[in-house]
Amino acid sequence: MKLDHLHLHARDLDACRAFYERWFGFRKAWDEEGKAFLEDADGFLLAIFPGEDADERLPEWFHFGFSMPSGDAVEDLHRRMSEAGVPFGKRGLMKFDDAVVFFCHDPEGNRVEVRWEPRPGG
Repeated sequence: MKLDHLHLHARDLDACRAFYERWFGFRKAWDEEGKAFLEDADGFLLAIFPGEDADERLPEWFHFGFSMPSGDAVEDLHRRMSEAGVPFGKRGLMKFDDAVVFFCHDPEGNRVEVRWEPRPGG
């Protein structure tokens, strides 16, 4: 069994779609009645629906994460996102115990984690 999809609501669907396409490699899978369905290279589906209920904020602790192939890749993405003005969490880029991680926010304010850490036993 694998996690298959994530459903988000957005006040600005186009900005949200562009964010995930630009920074995380999602591509259009299909559109349906003003909704965007994006897919990554592994087939994970990101469904973005327009709606005023996007004002209903998730708990502050809630986030979803992306893993990167190396610490250098995390640092490079952080640098490029910084240069583009993407908002970040309070702690910025963090390095600890061989892990590299940062939190940013998408155009709707959803908290997104980006990380790399060595696999246990690897």
